[in-house]
Amino acid sequence: MAEPERKRARQRGRNLERAVAKKVNGVVCGRSKAVNVNGKWIQINPQQPPDVVNEWASFECKSRKDLPKWFKKGMGQAIHNAPDGFPSFMVIYDREERCYYAVSRFEQFLDLHER
Repeated sequence: MAEPERKRARQRGRNLERAVAKKVNGVVCGRSKAVNVNGKWIQINPQQPPDVVNEWASFECKSRKDLPKWFKKGMGQAIHNAPDGFPSFMVIYDREERCYYAVSRFEQFLDLHER
């Protein structure tokens, strides 16, 4: 990746981190050893810090130009098939790691947490 492209990618990442921190009422961690979230200090591993932390979760932020087709199709199907008023999730099973992931739209995730 050329240097100007790398700078733009880092800037997009920082912008996304700030936007997520604002939406979840959290802070961008950077390389801090601890961050102050609403008067509560949370210790962070400075060698592998999360991008954003709030009082109840940590977030890793990724900005992608385009998502895989299977992902878009699965999310579209989850949203389309959900009854009115019900949250929609796509569940992904990782056969190698033997674990499940639940994926939803970010705004829906925030609505569910605030209830």
